[in-house]
Amino acid sequence: MIDSFFFDFDGTLQGFENHEISDSTIEALKLLKQKNKKIYIATGRNMVDMPEHIFDYGFDGYINNNGGMCSDENRQSIFVDYINPNDIEALLQYDDENPFSFSYMTKEAFSINRVNENVEKSFAYFGMEVPEVVDPRTLPKDNIMQMNFFVNEEQEDYLMKNVLTNSVGTRWIEYFADINPKDISKMRGIERMAERDNLDLSKTMAFGDGGNDISMLKGCKIGVAMGDAKENVREAADYYTTSADNHGIWNALKHFEII
Repeated sequence: MIDSFFFDFDGTLQGFENHEISDSTIEALKLLKQKNKKIYIATGRNMVDMPEHIFDYGFDGYINNNGGMCSDENRQSIFVDYINPNDIEALLQYDDENPFSFSYMTKEAFSINRVNENVEKSFAYFGMEVPEVVDPRTLPKDNIMQMNFFVNEEQEDYLMKNVLTNSVGTRWIEYFADINPKDISKMRGIERMAERDNLDLSKTMAFGDGGNDISMLKGCKIGVAMGDAKENVREAADYYTTSADNHGIWNALKHFEII
């Protein structure tokens, strides 16, 4: 029996067509709570960039920044990790000679160093406003939890091997990659939540659609890939459902006779 459920946000809880949570997903969350199931969000988004209405659905905890921050049901953080300041310094030196666009997240804010076409496409895709442009050289280097690199996969590979050697990259879509401290993943965040809330990992289910979801799709007892997921994400899952806009969560929970 599955007792605990972990949901990615973009492309899983919220669809890409209208950037809304469908009525069927809202009803599914309600039924899970009525059955005394635990429900959690596990997202690459920063806590400050979550839409306020999401906190009305009774989630038991929040895993943000791909596992870099874990918070309780009241949004009080219980774990936070930061990108190694040496990596930030190396990045700024690299950017001086090879300028490119990257964003950076702290507990309080989400900012970006410069805006280009890929940046605009990315935030439009997620239904979000482009963050404020701020020179990262004016910020402390020891409180950055996550970054986004607006580069192709070849550039990402070079940066991770040669510049940010204490960090790891995962990719949602072609326009950018998430950058987090090494050993940070959504599954590590789930393990921290399991320890805090005394959850049995053999009774967990995860839903996701992106490369940053693969760890939890593999690590939970049942992993469900959403309809928009790419092949590598589907291969990591136990079940492939329809998209978020086409009742994917509802259909999967029905398939497994949970609701």
